[in-house]
Amino acid sequence: MTETFADAATLWELVERRASATPDMTLLIDESGATLTCAEFRDRAERAAAGFAALGVGHGTRVTWELPNRFETIIASFALARLGAVQNPILHFYRHKEVGYAIRATEAELVLVPGTWNGFDFTAMVHELTADLAAKPQVVDVFADLPDGDPATLPPAPTDGEEVRWVYFTSGTTSDPKGVRHTDRTLITGANGLAVALDMSGDDVGSIAFPFAHIAGPDYFGTMLLSGFGAVLVEAFAPASAVAAFAANGVTMVGGSTAFYQMYLAEQRKDPATPIIPTLCKMSGGGAPMPPEIYDEVKRELGVPICHGYGMTECPMICLGSPHDTDEQRANTVGKPVPGLELRTVDADERVTGAGEDGEVRVKGPMVFRGYTDPAATAEA
Repeated sequence: MTETFADAATLWELVERRASATPDMTLLIDESGATLTCAEFRDRAERAAAGFAALGVGHGTRVTWELPNRFETIIASFALARLGAVQNPILHFYRHKEVGYAIRATEAELVLVPGTWNGFDFTAMVHELTADLAAKPQVVDVFADLPDGDPATLPPAPTDGEEVRWVYFTSGTTSDPKGVRHTDRTLITGANGLAVALDMSGDDVGSIAFPFAHIAGPDYFGTMLLSGFGAVLVEAFAPASAVAAFAANGVTMVGGSTAFYQMYLAEQRKDPATPIIPTLCKMSGGGAPMPPEIYDEVKRELGVPICHGYGMTECPMICLGSPHDTDEQRANTVGKPVPGLELRTVDADERVTGAGEDGEVRVKGPMVFRGYTDPAATAEA
């Protein structure tokens, strides 16, 4: 079984351990065929960290970033992790209302954007949103000018994995988004739950077709570092081109959500006799219910099982199906609770419910978030 490093204190330590253990393993592949090995990723992230440090970024600096999937996105995020900055990732399809709220709520000192991307000027939007602020955040287009510097100038890497250094916003059921506070350790233990359930190894090749700015971003990337496999990174998911890239690079697992499963089915049905990704072994995902008939169709037409799961921004990994489960279990459940998580369901009177009874899910464990940015919301939860 591939060695894992689930006891790493921080995400940066996880990067260092993986680069030391398998320096030449291909960690990331993009749709053009460009690659980064584990050692190259560590080195580029360190150089970017030194560049950010020269801009004044350090331990505790509040950074909001809104970036689609590119190498620069993941490098920038882990460069910030190397410095101990507090990161607030935002999905790249959000615009003025959500971005303005996040910048103000986190009092961001630095905002990372992709410049003009897909016909939209993110830089201009941020300048417009912050024009009335007394202390305006610095805005950096990391796709055009990812900071670069000498790693020898860097301070020691952070060692406290329990410090809150991640804020993700979720709309929940309230009018204003809620800021969900995470630590490196909550993300690592969530990633370990994913790694154990999926049982991936160095022979596997994964895929990142969902936005890396989602809570699943560091969760999935952490799983890659723990289990020692690489992945194909897709900037903007289009089924035909994504499938071509996955097939060309020997991808063994794809996923995302039920909508993704249906898109892969649609691609397979264009030529039912020819597997769209010959190396594919399984699908995985979550984010929406999966009807059993979708499982049956994928198993019959693509020849692989779906390992469907359940999580939320507050606890990114709760349950996940496994390739070692039965077809009946995978088709009709979201799998077992991941290692380290305690789960129960209770009714309105706080009575623990039994099999076949509806109840509210309660979770406890090291992957659960550290409260909301709003103390009132934390107290209510």
